[in-house]
Amino acid sequence: MRQPGALSRTVLALIWLVVGAAMVVVTAWIGWTRGGVLLNGHPAAVVLGLATGLLGFVAMAWAVATLVMGDRQDREGDDEHPVRRTPAQLERRAKVRVLLAVPLLVLAVLSVVLLGYSRPFAAQPSALAAMRSENGVRVVDRVTWYELVPSMEDAKGATVRPTTGLVFLPGARVDPRSYAPELRRVAEAGYLVVVLKEPFGFSIFDGGHAGTILANHPEITHWAVGGHSLGGTVAASFAEDDQRVQGLLLLASYPASRLERTDLRVTSVSGGQDGLATPADIERSKANLPAETTYVVISGAAHASFADYGLQPHDGTATADLGAVQEQVAAAAVALLVAITPEAK
Repeated sequence: MRQPGALSRTVLALIWLVVGAAMVVVTAWIGWTRGGVLLNGHPAAVVLGLATGLLGFVAMAWAVATLVMGDRQDREGDDEHPVRRTPAQLERRAKVRVLLAVPLLVLAVLSVVLLGYSRPFAAQPSALAAMRSENGVRVVDRVTWYELVPSMEDAKGATVRPTTGLVFLPGARVDPRSYAPELRRVAEAGYLVVVLKEPFGFSIFDGGHAGTILANHPEITHWAVGGHSLGGTVAASFAEDDQRVQGLLLLASYPASRLERTDLRVTSVSGGQDGLATPADIERSKANLPAETTYVVISGAAHASFADYGLQPHDGTATADLGAVQEQVAAAAVALLVAITPEAK
């Protein structure tokens, strides 16, 4: 006769066996296909991945042991003198088992979904090549951001340090290194550029991240923030709330609500073939931007044209040369930085 609680234990074991296997498989898949991207990005994804994979192995081991041992888990004492729990005790044990298992299962499933959904778009080799310290730009890699620092000298050979900088927020799930080709052009023009590494590739998880950069660079007296897609939306919210920011650069992006600041210089760069932030979306967003906003439309550019990470689902078909798009984006960014630098006018 089946003891009370045996069914719930068996069902939970089967569920945990499936969920544990999913945790291990998804973690292994992400690590195999995007391990390099994750190791060079925000550590949150690495930590969650390792924890998910390890707990998946533990869950599978517990499930197998439970299915094999069966009713023996409800015995006490030794094999010669077993002591069984009473039916009431077994019922209580089953209820506690379910109460503990349900929230743990929800967390386990959420971790698998988050890891799978946040699998990043990887920077292409041409983008990685732009991450080298050379040609007057020094690349400084931090834990949650990287910097493109211009190396300039005046006529006397003294080092000239930039006083204007750009903090850039990547699009959702986009490898931050994908923006290096266009943004190092901005650094070559003499401006500090800081590209954020966001938790799980989503800027919305750390909307105040840009503030950390501003605090760490007191030598920069003129700041602009910018971003691509979702990163631009978060950057717009940050610029609206932080008076230290004087400029906003939107790449295939628009604010979530109306910007009320009248002293904020804004440049919006969009693509004529963008299938995600479509030309119609950009047109509608103009009502939420200052009247003096500068608009740059790059003919033939798609959503993924604003970085170097390959194709993106649901995007339009790009017809513009990627290098030409990068040049136009850099030119628009430099023009904005010049506009917020009084001594450059």
